[in-house]
Amino acid sequence: MVRIDGLRDLLPVLAYAGLLIARGRAGEREAGRAGVPLLGGLVAGAGLGLAAAYLLSRPYLRYLSGSLVPLLVICGAVVLLIAVAAALAPRLAGPVRRAARIRWLPGAAFGLVVLAAAAFAARPWLQTVTRRPTTPEDRTTSLFIVAVQKANGLPTEAYRLYYENSAHWVAWYIGIPAALLAVLAAAVLARRLVRGTAAGWALPLAVVVWTTVGTLYRPAITPDHPWAARRLVPVIIPGLVLLAVWGLHWLRDRARRSGYGPAARRRITAGGAVLLLAFPVITSAGTAFTPVERGERVAVEALCAALPARASVLVAERVTADRFTQVVRGTCDVPTARIVLAPRSDVPAPADVTRLAARVRAAGRVPVLLAAKDTQLSAYGMPVQVMNLRVRQDERSLVDAPNATWSLSADVWMAVPGAGT
Repeated sequence: MVRIDGLRDLLPVLAYAGLLIARGRAGEREAGRAGVPLLGGLVAGAGLGLAAAYLLSRPYLRYLSGSLVPLLVICGAVVLLIAVAAALAPRLAGPVRRAARIRWLPGAAFGLVVLAAAAFAARPWLQTVTRRPTTPEDRTTSLFIVAVQKANGLPTEAYRLYYENSAHWVAWYIGIPAALLAVLAAAVLARRLVRGTAAGWALPLAVVVWTTVGTLYRPAITPDHPWAARRLVPVIIPGLVLLAVWGLHWLRDRARRSGYGPAARRRITAGGAVLLLAFPVITSAGTAFTPVERGERVAVEALCAALPARASVLVAERVTADRFTQVVRGTCDVPTARIVLAPRSDVPAPADVTRLAARVRAAGRVPVLLAAKDTQLSAYGMPVQVMNLRVRQDERSLVDAPNATWSLSADVWMAVPGAGT
């Protein structure tokens, strides 16, 4: 519930709470007693999260409005459907039970899961996902993707998003055996749910499948790895690992029912465990033992200490603005803004810099300019270098599993314009 997109992940919980309430009205009292507290807790938790976002991060909500507003509309529609289903539950109970006895439905549920997984796996050969930039952030992302493509030795295609590879991203981190076992487990559990023999899995399977399908279809993130893996971490990776372990248990149980003895079942378990663990170890071998980001905290603390009292920071260069605007604002606790750049330039027009610095000083604060080079600030005051950082970072890979580290350099220069500027 902390993440804005967590609202989408919670939709199955909302629908499940409505299902419990409807079952209670249809005569299943135990389910009904669980539905109301679940719905109340969900509404309270999500409501507090949305209130905090509205009160503390309203500009961020406006930035996300293109996807957030439709999501809120969908949530409203789900709530309406819950109300209708709860009202009609006594009448719908009979038809629903009869529909659940349709003989081909369990097999259809199994096949649908397998077909969806196959479609995601084949997507790179069927689709190339692109996006035309419509905002300054989109254009910045396109420039970044071009830079990463050059570093990876790929053709430069600024509009590529690589979302068609999203299912392969999951396989990079959990391994192909785990991915296959997870698909098998999801298909078997879907079949059992339709048969009414795995009710305890209804909510977890719904959350994992819903989030996995929605995120893999549209990850909505710059597709460089391992950085983009944060889309997979909250639900998808742990959910699929859980399903993979259940799938291994199902294979062992199937072997028992087929007449295999304890020794054979132990070999199945041991072999499956090795396969589940081996691929993540192989994937992480190139990065697991190389220290990354070392020294960044000390460098940021030194930058904060260099700022004068009552400073208001104006970032006067594109790269520094991209990297440090929120770092200075959030970590140094100093008002910070980026100055709009001049056309086709990485720095703003001098007139804008002097005008804004004068307005900061007129407000009773000390204007501080930050940029990546001393030459970008020398016209406004004496530049002083406040950061000279050289570290290793995880690589940024677009089409292969990340297996190395890259160097990272960060230089920040500071200047305090004179009182007359």
